[in-house]
Amino acid sequence: MNRIWIIVIAIAVVLALCVGIAFYFWNKDQQEKAEANRALHNTYSYTAGGLHLDVDTSEYVRTGDAHDIELTPTDLTYELLQRWEAIAEVISTIDYPEEAIEQEDWLDVYNTFAKNRFDMEEASEEITKGEEYGSANSMVINDYIDVGSVYNDDFREFLEESGIEAPDQRRFE
Repeated sequence: MNRIWIIVIAIAVVLALCVGIAFYFWNKDQQEKAEANRALHNTYSYTAGGLHLDVDTSEYVRTGDAHDIELTPTDLTYELLQRWEAIAEVISTIDYPEEAIEQEDWLDVYNTFAKNRFDMEEASEEITKGEEYGSANSMVINDYIDVGSVYNDDFREFLEESGIEAPDQRRFE
């Protein structure tokens, strides 16, 4: 009789271990999926903010899948894209993702915009007569593309010489 109990207990322990191990790996997989979904959701949020896109999360709320987030361009988006295209035409180091824009692949468009940041800073410094790195002048191109801001006379002159219209938004000193 003791031998039967030992076998039953051993089987129960083995089953408990198998269930525990299976649960551990299932739980770990679920956590990894949730983390990947959060990261993708954050990417959509950064993209929407950076490109002034409207966000529709109604389907995402229903499914919980970040791929169901819908990004829609606004007037501000189109203005940003026009400024970006104009700058990319005169500064060859700045990429403009025409194909991604046509396909409305906003994540790819935002990635291209983000990858251009260092080139924008370098070109900004050259245009603003070598102002100190990290100064506000190192971001004139980024600020112009993002919101249409032109607060540096050297940059304003560059835009005029390049045939790019710039709003009169000089900073008050």
